[in-house]
Amino acid sequence: MHTNYTDIKIKGFTLIESIMALGVIGIGLVIVLQVFPSGFSVEKNTQLETQATLCGQEKIEELLSKSFSELSVGTVVDGSLPTPFEKFSRATKISFINSNLEESASATTFKKIEVAVSWNSPLRIGSKEIKLITLFAEK
Repeated sequence: MHTNYTDIKIKGFTLIESIMALGVIGIGLVIVLQVFPSGFSVEKNTQLETQATLCGQEKIEELLSKSFSELSVGTVVDGSLPTPFEKFSRATKISFINSNLEESASATTFKKIEVAVSWNSPLRIGSKEIKLITLFAEK
């Protein structure tokens, strides 16, 4: 009896097809797993940026609670910051400005408060910094 192999339908996968499918799945898993660490780094950087903004806003609110004459012109760098801001450094600059919003050496009725908060980025791109600026007028 003669068997015609063209009439037989083979069901299932060959060894080569199985290896190819596992290879494609493996490559897909490697790509997906590489996305997670960068996603975590971006999330951590966003969290630090939010904390830095809060740290700067806290300083601005503290200064705005004082009177115009209590704000001395100059730059102050905060040494150690309280928890949870210990990862940051903060510099506050207060200067007189004229009506064109340019810094002025002479006393005016406007002061500019500039708070710069910096920190080391978890993305290993060096340090990052945000600046918050507000104006304060003599009443």
